Amino acid sequence: MSDNLTRRTALAAGLASLAAASATPAHAVGAMKHYILVDLKPGVDQLVLDRWYMTFHAPQVRRAFKAWQRNYVSYRSYLPTEEARKAYPLQYGRMTEIQFDSLADFQETRPNNIYGGLQSFTPPPGGWNAPPFESTTASIPVNPQHVYINKDTPPKELPYLRWIIFFRYPKDVTAEQGDAWYRDTHAPEIARLPGVKRYVSYEALTKTAPYPRVAELWFDDYAAWKAAFLPGPKLTAPSWGGKGLFVDAISMFVGENPDVDFINDKRSIP
Repeated sequence: MSDNLTRRTALAAGLASLAAASATPAHAVGAMKHYILVDLKPGVDQLVLDRWYMTFHAPQVRRAFKAWQRNYVSYRSYLPTEEARKAYPLQYGRMTEIQFDSLADFQETRPNNIYGGLQSFTPPPGGWNAPPFESTTASIPVNPQHVYINKDTPPKELPYLRWIIFFRYPKDVTAEQGDAWYRDTHAPEIARLPGVKRYVSYEALTKTAPYPRVAELWFDDYAAWKAAFLPGPKLTAPSWGGKGLFVDAISMFVGENPDVDFINDKRSIP
């Protein structure tokens, strides 16, 4: 099975490609988390994903990998508005987060696992070759390497909106060049936008990550996000040009708290 197919269909750390899991880490790190953006294909109801995920997939992932997982939670995404979709590469579905004590623990889940690989798990509707979703993963530290703004987010009636962005620089731009622009120019400008409560970024821990950078921004709600990003703010373009986020990216809106905790919750299947 190709790495590409694995990345597109895996919903859990146990199903990410072996190549990505065994890659040399970018640098030493302690606790890590595995973010998985699950994007529903057009016309697919979220219940199609949730029933399969909660009935079959999550329990099977726990059976195979619970010896290493320190948490396993999932966030139902907010349905992005049409105006937001037109301006930014927003997905709709779920974001799953699985934490491990270390990258070594994450890598140890793969070799000789008696529960097998992707084909040993119950397939989603449409099968593994044509699932009703696409998914992309990023293995990152639990704590971000870069913190640009970190304001208090006290409890409130409605959850904060988190904007999760997976991104990569153009092929002819080195990581050093891209990171210099992002760190010195782009991030400070974003941090000054109105309503940004938190803004951090991560560097992926494996060299083969499809998107080697992850950014996360918090806002009070969608209205606050809209005030900052629609219409697009006036930001300094990088040397390679472009518009919007200026990078190749996918992203998702989620809340501050997961709606499913596969380790601690006992809930009815939808």
